[in-house]
Amino acid sequence: MTYCIGLIGFGGVNKDVLLALQPLIQQLQAKVVVLRQKNEAYEGVTVCTQLDQFLAHQPNFIIEAAGQPAVAQYLLPCLETGATVLVSSVGAFTDIDLLEQAQAVCRRQGNRIIMPSGAVGGLDYIQSLSSAPDMQLIYESLRPVKAWRHELEAAGLDPDTLTQPYTVFEGNAAEAARRYPKNLNVAATLALAGPGLDKTVVRVIVDPTIDRNTHRIHAQSQFGNISLEIRNFPSLTQPKSSWIVAQSLASVVQREFAALQIR
Repeated sequence: MTYCIGLIGFGGVNKDVLLALQPLIQQLQAKVVVLRQKNEAYEGVTVCTQLDQFLAHQPNFIIEAAGQPAVAQYLLPCLETGATVLVSSVGAFTDIDLLEQAQAVCRRQGNRIIMPSGAVGGLDYIQSLSSAPDMQLIYESLRPVKAWRHELEAAGLDPDTLTQPYTVFEGNAAEAARRYPKNLNVAATLALAGPGLDKTVVRVIVDPTIDRNTHRIHAQSQFGNISLEIRNFPSLTQPKSSWIVAQSLASVVQREFAALQIR
């Protein structure tokens, strides 16, 4: 059987994913097919600009890294083929109807949707706490000034004179992912692993003392507590994204074929 890996989107993240997966692709002698808007050749992959062309290659495992609109447009047709779909733009699942429809297709077809850890960690522990009725989850996204200049200016602040951390947003995960669809997929991932979108507190903080995106996660329940701080380096191919995101996506695929799995 010829194994086929599909990539939806071919920006910096999925290019990094493809690079990380080269040993596995060679081991499986897998074909790689890409769905993207531009019909540009790329060594070692077949590029498609239409969904029906993409699905005609019968990808077994599909990796989405193209943004929330792509999830809304392509997820259900991809699942209908029986493929496993790895969704990077988890904020799309703030649309509960889409999430429920996707899960219904998976139950009918016997396949899965996978949400990666992406830029953060601790999801296994948070999932273990999720059944606790007293669970509380707080996620703080700390960003350097250069990443949020427009938001600061919109709030009437001069980014160049900011000396103290400034909270741009505080609310629940559903609102955060809808308001910042390109930046807060992590909030949705944590919430869906934990107490839910409406019960997860999210803060977006611009901090002039940091130069890297920083994630702080605090969870507590009757079973135990966890506090994490994660500081990621930017991707070399896509500086607006953390380098670890692509490694996380690639790791999910690699674990599908591993004899030993750590969960």
